Amino acid sequence: MAFSRRFALMLAAWAGALSVLAPATAQDALPRFEPVEEGASFPLAVSGPRYQRGYLVVAQSDDPEDTLELRLPVIHIRAAEPRPGLAPVLFLPGGPGVGGLSAAQYPGAYPWSAERDFVILGRRGTQYAEPSMRCEAIGPALASAKPGAEARLETALQTCRTALVAQGVRLDAYHSAASAFDIEALRQVLGFDQWSLFALSYGTRLALTYAREYPQGVQSMVLDSPLPHSARFDDAYPANLEHALRRVAQMCAAQAECDAAFPELEARFFAAIEAAPRACEADQVCQRAIVNAVPLGSAADLERAPRLMDQATRMQAATSLSSGVSDFDWGVRLSVWCSEALPFAERRNGPLPNSFAGIDSATFTPETCESWGAPARPASEVAITTSDAPTLILAGELDVLTPPAWGYDAARTLSHSRVIVLPGGFHTETTNWDGDGCAMSLAVRFFSSPDEMITDTSPAPCIEARANPAFITR
Repeated sequence: MAFSRRFALMLAAWAGALSVLAPATAQDALPRFEPVEEGASFPLAVSGPRYQRGYLVVAQSDDPEDTLELRLPVIHIRAAEPRPGLAPVLFLPGGPGVGGLSAAQYPGAYPWSAERDFVILGRRGTQYAEPSMRCEAIGPALASAKPGAEARLETALQTCRTALVAQGVRLDAYHSAASAFDIEALRQVLGFDQWSLFALSYGTRLALTYAREYPQGVQSMVLDSPLPHSARFDDAYPANLEHALRRVAQMCAAQAECDAAFPELEARFFAAIEAAPRACEADQVCQRAIVNAVPLGSAADLERAPRLMDQATRMQAATSLSSGVSDFDWGVRLSVWCSEALPFAERRNGPLPNSFAGIDSATFTPETCESWGAPARPASEVAITTSDAPTLILAGELDVLTPPAWGYDAARTLSHSRVIVLPGGFHTETTNWDGDGCAMSLAVRFFSSPDEMITDTSPAPCIEARANPAFITR
């Protein structure tokens, strides 16, 4: 790969410089790791003998005229009882636009940290990185449906963009390939032979990018809710949602009590959608309003879903779900999505004409991306990953964001992989802290003995123990 060869040469040059320069000069070499001593200021309050804190310092880009250095926070949690031969686990949270440092405050929630090191890297542009592309005003502007929302969004975009450019930020330097380079730089400056990657949602796309560009750096991977390079979220979300709603209705029909309470639910619900107007005006009950009346994102949502679907067939006025503003680092989210996702989706040409219930699934519209100004990445950076690293793929059966089909798509070119679908599961099941812990237990078992788990294809006990959802029928 041209990208990995170019940056491998950069790493080699920097490594050579580090070995020959005097200490005072070596401090200026890139990439480098700058440790933070116990008691010194750091974005997250973690301390103790198991914690190493510091910053990965890298160049923003390989352009010699770009002098901006990025300082990315790193927390390295040493294993309580290290087991030889097991690579450190690197946490890659979702987003894009999530730093994920808070995971370091709860190492017990990630049980592999007992026998192997656990590392969290605050990705470039995220909240505690320097510079940060937090851009907080963009979130409320995107979520607003009040008059003048478009003008407020444009103001927020331009205000943030102008402030970042004034700091020397280049919007074309924030994307998955650049973050993959940061991961490789961190591996080398910390002296690790390999990583095991624990990735969620968008983090799985970054993990697959890293595995494609730096295959020698991967010992194993757990991909929870995969977003492979073949996926086109901005085109597929409406169909994913329709499939999940149909599956819920079918699950209800399979239970005598639910079927008696809501007979022919699937046919009635989708007939109501078909009969409603596609365009939404004022408080009119349009197709999208019916669908939005049935949230799907948790076990509690699933229990209520058949009843809400039944009620939605008789809606007299549009209802709106309260949706808070997502806590993303909006600048980096825009740069990543507008450069490597939307440019390769059909949605880049305008709203999809035949989408389910008239839903526009664009994460960002082409107009928003054009205003932000991050250029499209080369097609080579969204090439499908081929890897023989042991990989566990976890998918929630009812995940409308990254459906199980995408996990199977990713597995086709991962020769030593296994896909496990969590019945009744949703997005990023490993971090469903109020659930049964099944997904996390599978991840822990895999990191401990990946080859054995891939070979043993019998159903996991915690999968078999999952009970049918207790639907609310009254």
